[in-house]
Amino acid sequence: MENNKEKKQSKGRRKIEINKISKKSSLNVTFSKRRQGLFNKAGEFCVLSGAEIAIITFSPGGKTFTFGHPSADAILNRYLTGNNTSGESSTNLVEGFWWDEQSIESLDLEELNQYVESMEVLRKLVALKVDEMEKGSD
Repeated sequence: MENNKEKKQSKGRRKIEINKISKKSSLNVTFSKRRQGLFNKAGEFCVLSGAEIAIITFSPGGKTFTFGHPSADAILNRYLTGNNTSGESSTNLVEGFWWDEQSIESLDLEELNQYVESMEVLRKLVALKVDEMEKGSD
């Protein structure tokens, strides 16, 4: 016995045309949900890849919302000043050999101090790695 009744079709996932939402209350709700989703994804991206991110959004009502890892201020200051270091000496080691880009003679006092600090961190990390390797071979 076959049932001839058609199943009720649910809306489910469907393709929608992307256009501006005209209803103000719907626009605000959509903005809040999308903003939260964007910030969550950015946070996941930072954790998984070690990236440093700053996001600035403006709501339809004119409010400013920011997300930053480690902080939006730190990322924006770095961008505005053109300073490529994050303030953490260990991240310089991961990003590459910045000392190859220019000779030591052209560095000013502050840059030389950063260079010395980076070399000290590198020395400590190498010593730790050697100790780990020696313990592993015993």
